[in-house]
Amino acid sequence: IGAKRAHVPYNVALVVGGMLITLSHVLPEAPHLEPEVVFLVCLPALLFEGGFTAQLDSIRTNLAPIALLATVGMMLAIGATGGALHLALDLPWGPAVLLGCILAVTDTVSILFAFRRAPVPPRLAAIVLGESLFNDGTALVAYAAISSIVVAGGTVALPLLTAKVVLATVGGLAVGLALGMVGSFVIRRTEDPLAEIMATTALAFAAFVGAEELHVSGAIAGVTAGLTVGATARRTLSPSSQVAIQSFWEYMAFGVNTFLFLLVGLSSNPSTLLASAPQTAIAVACVFVGRAVAIYLPFFVLGRVRRSQAIPPRWQHVFVLGNIKGALSIALALGLPKDTPFRPLLVDVAFGVTFISLVAQALLLGRVLDWLGLTRRDPLAAAISEHQAKLVTARAARAELDSLLANGMVPRTREVFLGAISHELRTPIAALKVSAQLLVRRLDTPDEQNIEGARLLAKTVDRQA
Repeated sequence: IGAKRAHVPYNVALVVGGMLITLSHVLPEAPHLEPEVVFLVCLPALLFEGGFTAQLDSIRTNLAPIALLATVGMMLAIGATGGALHLALDLPWGPAVLLGCILAVTDTVSILFAFRRAPVPPRLAAIVLGESLFNDGTALVAYAAISSIVVAGGTVALPLLTAKVVLATVGGLAVGLALGMVGSFVIRRTEDPLAEIMATTALAFAAFVGAEELHVSGAIAGVTAGLTVGATARRTLSPSSQVAIQSFWEYMAFGVNTFLFLLVGLSSNPSTLLASAPQTAIAVACVFVGRAVAIYLPFFVLGRVRRSQAIPPRWQHVFVLGNIKGALSIALALGLPKDTPFRPLLVDVAFGVTFISLVAQALLLGRVLDWLGLTRRDPLAAAISEHQAKLVTARAARAELDSLLANGMVPRTREVFLGAISHELRTPIAALKVSAQLLVRRLDTPDEQNIEGARLLAKTVDRQA
């Protein structure tokens, strides 16, 4: 609450507050971030919530850039960051690539917090969210493969690593889709919000743990299960059930993130951060180099291959400058086997980079968005959102009226009620159609907007009408 009043991202306040608690010795023994807690409790909940609340249509519309960043982009980030660390910190290739993998993961909460405060283009927010949902899966698979090779004293072979990532990703998609369909079947027939919440909670952990037991990506399975059940819930569940489940998972994500950010601060030792400051500063620069390679190169190719999916250069800068690290990077570092070469250095650098990223980048991201000119409000987009909200409200009112009439709760003066509701329906539909048509006509610069997305909006409006 204090962070909100001070206009500071709450995750920054929690990290700094946790470190102040450690320095003041308020607690007899400050708790530390345990990797098992992150991997088995926090990560499944966060991944499922991200998939459940994501809009499947927006992910499907922007599938090309999302898939490109989550696969090729992530592998480029790991390789480029590892190469830079190998040269700058004089680390052997194995530990350098392993540290690059640890630092390639992006924290979604920090950048989306800035997006909520600034009216960035919806497509940009959709691509950032989609990438963050799936790149964790790629990073975790690569981390497991690279760490096992480094501990064994072998060399990282790119073809073998790529094959493992592809196999784990496909397997995770299959497991998540299968369990998601089972979960959808259950919640469609439950008709009890509490039981539906319990079913989705069980599904979140079953998808992650089940996939890991099959040696495929639990992260991808959790996200896929969340997407599947989320689409089913919005399509088939009653409004009261949707509100209950959505509220539960929103609170779950907020609580888990609060817990993680506070533990990051409690686990950060100021003396250790100062001792490893030179290596940390070099590593921060290497992370930016790796992220730049992972963003500009794939998007350059995408713009040449599929011009309708091209990403404006200003948006690409956001992907680089908004590459904020989070608790997962620290958990991966702490989860390294004890006999990992250079393990103390890897852990200290991971802590330092994460702390600097969470505090400095998170505080500056809003100004970066202003500097790039991405926070200007679009009157036409605002009008479309308003008309869509009115349309949803009118449809919900009509459905509620039908229910009241069927139960005998209101008099049978159906013509009076339906006449008023039909008028409320016609007005937002007509306005929304006009707005969508204007948007399509205005989109003569694929460099700035997504033409295909606007046409999809126009088709959606026609179907609703």
